Amino acid sequence: MFLVFALTVLVIDVLLAWKWGDWTNWKKYESSILYLISCDLAYNFLTYHRPLWEHSPTLLVQNHTIMNFVVMLVAYPSVLLVYLGRYPSKVQDQMVWVCFWAIFWTLFEWISIQLGEFKHFASWNIVHSLLFNFALFTMVRLHYKKSLLAYYLSIIIAISLLILFQIPVTSMK
Repeated sequence: MFLVFALTVLVIDVLLAWKWGDWTNWKKYESSILYLISCDLAYNFLTYHRPLWEHSPTLLVQNHTIMNFVVMLVAYPSVLLVYLGRYPSKVQDQMVWVCFWAIFWTLFEWISIQLGEFKHFASWNIVHSLLFNFALFTMVRLHYKKSLLAYYLSIIIAISLLILFQIPVTSMK
């Protein structure tokens, strides 16, 4: 079942990008796509021994790392070409846009949890994911506009999450 749902989500992401992505200006979004990928890589590195969430193994996708890598290479660029490329100019519309994407991603995560394809750990739950997704989409837009500020705030958020969820970085190699 996971493979079908995971492929469905990836196909939806690619179709969204194909139909509504700002392909002519993809170079403008490249650094923000790399920012999101680097944040995800940092998450996987920092929480290696005690993750907050992870993809479950399947017959074809043997572990979290492989699935997460596919998400980084396919989903992130696809979604950000739409999200940043169609970002509204009015503040009220921007708030709706961020809410839409945060809820959209959280819904996919919730379905994945229900199907046993995604797991939460260390008292992380779907409400945390929703809040995290609001922050994620806000930070991606901030990175697009003011990248240094986004990196600075990302470090503060990461340290706060490590402390809040008691991720033992001292056990790292």
